[in-house]
Amino acid sequence: MVRDAFKLLAISTSLVLSGCVSPREMAARHRAACASYGFQPGTESYANCLLQLDVGDYGYGHHRGGVPLFPARHQAPAPPPPIATQD
Repeated sequence: MVRDAFKLLAISTSLVLSGCVSPREMAARHRAACASYGFQPGTESYANCLLQLDVGDYGYGHHRGGVPLFPARHQAPAPPPPIATQD
């Protein structure tokens, strides 16, 4: 219970504080973080690192005006009733 409360507090604090940083500064922090992890700029691993940090901070779809990247899955419609045949 205490662990869950701590996680919630940490997430809330991070969300509040991330609002105080400009997108340009956040991007610079992400680049520095990925470089500090040992990823080389210009590589696919570096790009994946940047993507994961960006998604972690903002969530999917933030570049597209809040439209989700992957829409919620909808339940498939029920199949039509069988066609009655006359024998």
